[in-house]
Amino acid sequence: MYYKKPIKFFPLFLRKISARILLKSYPNYQPVFREGKLLEGGDRNCLDRWPLIKKEIEDNNIKSVIDLGSAEGFYVLRSAKECGCFAIGVDADIRRFCIAQDQLSLERIAPAGFVLGVIDNDMLEKMPNFDMIIFLSVMHHMMYDKGEEYCKNFMKALRKKINKVMIFEMGQSNELKNKWARLLPNMGDNPHEWIKNFILSAGFSKVEKIGESDSYNKDQNRAIFSVKP
Repeated sequence: MYYKKPIKFFPLFLRKISARILLKSYPNYQPVFREGKLLEGGDRNCLDRWPLIKKEIEDNNIKSVIDLGSAEGFYVLRSAKECGCFAIGVDADIRRFCIAQDQLSLERIAPAGFVLGVIDNDMLEKMPNFDMIIFLSVMHHMMYDKGEEYCKNFMKALRKKINKVMIFEMGQSNELKNKWARLLPNMGDNPHEWIKNFILSAGFSKVEKIGESDSYNKDQNRAIFSVKP
């Protein structure tokens, strides 16, 4: 009985130390939660995007959310914590996945969870439908790697998994500080309009620009779209 409390304390203590070491081992992409507080920072400013997403959750009475390319899980955790959504994140980066899992368990945020996996057609076939799909900063990586036609077919398959709305954003060909920008189709003088037409070409019924946010290297503004299947 004497050792019962110390033994229960040490696993949690070691878990917290492990989470902090992992977080310091690489530049995090998104802000993270620690002891009930949000630690700002990371490579992306997610705080300007969250109000746009939250409004769509509330306006569309969203009950379930999946974030494809969830990184450290910022939108998943906020959807569950603030909106009570059943929220799932998918990412292939094991470090970011572990940080997301650490926040989930240490902060006891529910109902939420994370899946380690590659976002591709095989995953889509196995994935159930969700009220909302968050799909930010992923499509341009797929496009320069596999081409525009592959991405259009992927979007057609993705559309069938959306019950109500998708939040969409992607990199643009005018983000010339990135080498991948030159590998994308030429989006012309109005990349936002090009992306809107690309989404519509995959069969979506409505595409509405709901805001803008800075690009990865802060050299351009990307469009944030609300997309109806």
